[in-house]
Amino acid sequence: MTRQSMSVQDELWLTMDRPNNLMVVDGAMIMEQPADLEQVRDVFRVTGERFPVFGRRAVRGRRGWVWEDDPDFDLDRHVTAVELPEPADMATLQRFMAEQRSEPLPMDRPRWCAFVVTNLRLPDGTAGSAMVSRFHHSIADGVRLVQVILSMCEAAEPGERAVEAVVSRKSASAHGPGGGGPDNPIATAGAVVGDAGRAGVEAASTVADGAQHTARRLTGGVGSAAAGAAHAVRHPRDGVAQAAGQAKRLSGQISGAVRSGALRVEHGVEHGVHVVRHPDHVLDAIETLGLENRGLNDLGGLAKLAVETSTSTVWTGKPGRTKALAWSRAVPLPEIKAVGRAHGCTVNDVLLAAMAGGLRRYLLGRDGHVDEVLWMVPVNLKPFEEELPPDLGNYFALVFLPMALDIADPVERLKQMQHAMGRIKHSDEAVITFGLQRAVSMSPRQISFFLTNFFANKAVGVLTNVPGPRGQLTFAGIPVRQLIGFAPCSGDQPMTSTIFSYNGTVTVGFATDAALVPDPDVLSEYVVEDLDAMIAATGSGA
Repeated sequence: MTRQSMSVQDELWLTMDRPNNLMVVDGAMIMEQPADLEQVRDVFRVTGERFPVFGRRAVRGRRGWVWEDDPDFDLDRHVTAVELPEPADMATLQRFMAEQRSEPLPMDRPRWCAFVVTNLRLPDGTAGSAMVSRFHHSIADGVRLVQVILSMCEAAEPGERAVEAVVSRKSASAHGPGGGGPDNPIATAGAVVGDAGRAGVEAASTVADGAQHTARRLTGGVGSAAAGAAHAVRHPRDGVAQAAGQAKRLSGQISGAVRSGALRVEHGVEHGVHVVRHPDHVLDAIETLGLENRGLNDLGGLAKLAVETSTSTVWTGKPGRTKALAWSRAVPLPEIKAVGRAHGCTVNDVLLAAMAGGLRRYLLGRDGHVDEVLWMVPVNLKPFEEELPPDLGNYFALVFLPMALDIADPVERLKQMQHAMGRIKHSDEAVITFGLQRAVSMSPRQISFFLTNFFANKAVGVLTNVPGPRGQLTFAGIPVRQLIGFAPCSGDQPMTSTIFSYNGTVTVGFATDAALVPDPDVLSEYVVEDLDAMIAATGSGA
C-alpha cells in the first residue's frame, strides 16, 4: 500500500473544513446531449491512472497527514448518475449543486465525487446533461483542478489542442503577472509571479519543508515584528509606518537567513497562544519569508491590513449550512474585448469593473451600500505545466483586491479597477502571503484555524477569474456548452464569485450563504447587465 506525505499547504486545506463552509471546489460542465454514465466513468478511470491521488484517502500518520491508497476504492461510488426533478432546467441544476455544497465529502475514502446529470433541459429547450464535480481543496488548487478537468476533454476540431494554458507563459513574461494588453484573453488577477518572485517562493518553500517536522507544533514569531504590530494597534496614526519599519528590519534578517540556508522555524506553543490572545501580533507569521526591495512595501501593506476591520453590510453575519448558487448566461467575449480596447484596459479590468457595478447595484437596492469591499483572489505561484505532477497539490497564494463600490460612472469605475489591478500585478504581495500561508499551515490546528479566520473575515469572499479554452471541447464524446466552477469560502465569508471564459464566451457566477445572500441569481444578472451597459455605451457589438 502506497503512502505519501502530505504537504503543509495541502494539510491546511484538509483541516479547515467546518460545517458552514466546506473546503470543496464545486464545478459543472454543461453538455449539449445526454451523457452515458459508463462512458463518463471510463474518462475518470483514465484520469485516476494518471493522478493516483484520486485513489488515495487522507489518513493521520505518525508525523502528520499522509495520502494512502484506499484498499476499498470503487469508482462506481465516486461517479454516480442523478436525475433532476422537474422542470430539470438550469435553475434546478443550480439548486442541486447548492444542496451538494452543504454536504461534506466522506472522510473514509478519496475526497472527491462526480455526478452525471442525465436529464438536463437546456435553455433552448433541447435535451442535455451535466457533469457536476466536487474536489476537496486538499487534493489540488483551483488552477490545477481546472487543468485536470480540461485534460478529460478533447478538442472538437481536429488539430486543435484540447487543453490550453490556463496562464500563458508568454503573456506573463512579456507583460508581467496577469497577462498582457487589452486584447489578451481573461487573465487571473496576479496570475503568475515573476521569476524573482518565484525564486523567493522556492526559497521559502525549501526552508519551510526542511523545518516541517519541528514547525508543526509551533507558531509564534519574532519579537520585533510582534512589537511593531502591537504598536500599530495602540497608536493608529503612526502604527502603519512603525509596523512597516519593523517588517523591513525583519525581512532583511530573514533574507540573509534564507540565502545562507540557516533559517530554522523554531517556535513555542506559548507564542501561538499569544497570537490568538493578541491578533494584532498576527504579522509574526511572516517570519518564513525573505524578500527585499519592493517586497518591503508589500509587507507594510499587510501590516496595515492586520489592523483594519471588515466593513459590515446586508450580507454580514454568521454563515449557516444552507447554500445558494447561480450563474449567468454566456456573454460573448469579443464584445468585452472591444470595451477593453476602447478604454486601454484588459478584459480582466472590464469584468472586475462590471462585478463592482453589480455589487453596487445590489447593495443600493437593499440600503446596504458601502464604499469598498475586499476580495481574496487566488494567484498561481507556478507557471502552467503541460504535464501536471501525479500528486497535484496546492501551490497558490491569496491576495487582497480592494473593489471600490462608490463610483457610479462605469468609465471611472473601470479606470479605478485598472489602477487597483496594476498595483497587485506589480507587487510581491502574492509571494508574501504564500509565506504567511505556510506559517499558518505549520501551526497547531487551533492556531491555524484562528489565523485563517482572522484574514478571511476581512474579505467578502473569494473571487476567481479562470481563462478557459478558446475553442469548443467535447467530454465523453459530447460537445461542452458551458463551464463554471466555485472556490470554497473561509471563515465567515458570505460568498464566492467566479468568472469563467470558454469558447469565446464568459460566464459569471456566485455561490453564497442562503441566509445572508439568498439571491445569487440576482447578483449574477446585475453583473451581466452592467457588462451589457458598458458594451452598449462603447458601441461594441459583436
